[in-house]
Amino acid sequence: MAEKLIAITGGTGAQGGGVANIMLKTPGWKVRIITRNVENEKAKALKERGAEVVSANFDDEASLSKAFEGAHAIFAVTNFWEHLFTGKSRDESGVLEAKQALNLARAASKSSTLEHYIWSTLPNAKKITGGKVPCPHFDYKAEVDDKIRSELPELAKKTTFLFFGYYPSNMAFFPMCKPFELPGSYGKYVQILPTPASAHIPVAGDLSINSGVWVRQILAKPSVSKGKYAQVGPETLTFGEMMKIWSEVTGRQGEFLQSSVEDFSRIWGIGGEEMASQLVFGEAVPDWTQDLPFVGMEELGIAKEEVPGLKATLEELKALL
Repeated sequence: MAEKLIAITGGTGAQGGGVANIMLKTPGWKVRIITRNVENEKAKALKERGAEVVSANFDDEASLSKAFEGAHAIFAVTNFWEHLFTGKSRDESGVLEAKQALNLARAASKSSTLEHYIWSTLPNAKKITGGKVPCPHFDYKAEVDDKIRSELPELAKKTTFLFFGYYPSNMAFFPMCKPFELPGSYGKYVQILPTPASAHIPVAGDLSINSGVWVRQILAKPSVSKGKYAQVGPETLTFGEMMKIWSEVTGRQGEFLQSSVEDFSRIWGIGGEEMASQLVFGEAVPDWTQDLPFVGMEELGIAKEEVPGLKATLEELKALL
C-alpha cells in the first residue's frame, strides 16, 4: 500500500513539532513540514529525520494551497500570541489569527487528495459564559470552527477539532506561570496566578509526544473522529495539585498563591489580561468539552501509559525548572 502524506503547519513549534515527531515514526505515513523559514534549525533537523520541508505564508492562501498539494491529511495550527506580543490588541490579535486560520481551511478545502483535516482549536469562552468571560485566544479560534461548518461543509465532514490542554512547559518557559523563589523566605518558591488553587484544568502533558499520539490515533480511526472534538489532555488537575507535583519533582518547597485579575494584569500587561481571562473561564467551566460531540482517549485507542502527564513532563524539564 502506498504511503500517505500528512502536511503539518507549525511543524517547528510545540504542537506541530510533536505531531511531526510521532508521524515520522508511524508506518504508512510521510511528513511534510510547512514553515515560513526552511533554514530554521528545527526545520533542518526535521529534514534530516526524513521530513519534506516547504515554505508557505499563512497570509497567502495560494502558497498554502501549493504546500497542501498531494496531502491526505493536514494538521493546522495558528498562533494568537505571536500577534499579541508584536503590539496588537487582544481583539486585533484574534482577528489576525482567525484570518490566517480561514486561509488554512480554504486552502485545505481545495485539495483533491485531502481525506482528513485536523484543526487545533479551543472552546468559545464568550459564548459558553453568555458574554461574561470573553477570551480572545479561545473565542476567535472557536469562531473558525463555526465558519468551517457553515462555509466549508465538505471540509467540516473531514475535520476533527482538537483542543489542547494546559502546557506543563508553562512552568518552565512562560514567565507569568513559572514559579520563582521568594526573597527572604528561606528557599520557598511561589506560583502566583489569578485563579484558586482548587480550580481544575485539562493538562496536555508532554506535547513532544502527546500531540502526535492524538493525531496518529485520530487518523487511524476516522469513522469515530471525523466531525468530532478531541482533547489532548491525559489528566485534569487543580493548580494546587500541579504545584505539589512541581515540588515533588524539583525537591523545593512550592506554594500556590491566588492574585486578583486586576493585580495580575497590572504586573503582566496585555499578556496577563489574556491569560487571566482563560483562567477565569476555566474556573467557571472546567470541562471544555461539555455539550460538544466528543471522542475520548478510549475511543481513539490511546493508552494512558503512552501519553506522559504533568509529572513525567516536568521530570524531563527538571533542569529548566
